[in-house]
Amino acid sequence: GGTRCEVLPMTAHALMYADKAAFYHFVANSDERHRYEFVRGWIMQQQAGGTLRHSRLGSRFVTLFSTFLDRTVWAVSGPDRLIDLSGTVRFADALVERIGTATDDSIRTEHPVVIVEVLSPSSEERDLSVKPLEYLSAPSLDTYIVASQDEILCYVWQRRADGTFTEAATEIRGPDKVIEIPALGVSIALADVYRGASP
Repeated sequence: GGTRCEVLPMTAHALMYADKAAFYHFVANSDERHRYEFVRGWIMQQQAGGTLRHSRLGSRFVTLFSTFLDRTVWAVSGPDRLIDLSGTVRFADALVERIGTATDDSIRTEHPVVIVEVLSPSSEERDLSVKPLEYLSAPSLDTYIVASQDEILCYVWQRRADGTFTEAATEIRGPDKVIEIPALGVSIALADVYRGASP
């Protein structure tokens, strides 16, 4: 066949072209200090490291979900769990999935219910333009949240009653605002998310 041309993000290093089974074999035998994603047939080594604010915002979402949700119904994960969708396998900064949709020893989920990404300059275009197309295709997904590091602001995509998502995110801005997630029965106050990690 012809040659393949892919536009790949500058913050990631394409290691090899492979199928998904080869990706999981590679991850199982790789150095745990590195993070790898699978993007349209490419095994991608992601840029390591992040700001303290980035880490604290991601951790705050994990803590808030863990505090508010019934642990017998919902599993809450940080940035070490893989999200496996049809053409990609990615990490997110926080993840909520229903207990029982994956085994306890699984490193991945195919059934995310809430996904949270924290913006950084290197990931902004990917988090706001590329990943919504991927994540919103998951039948299980209810809410995708992208949190800014630069201001108290979250971009939120949420499934509507008719099962579809709005094309554009809702911008929820300011310390007095709340992200309502009826599917989980929780409200996440931006003041709580950004406490101690304000821009």
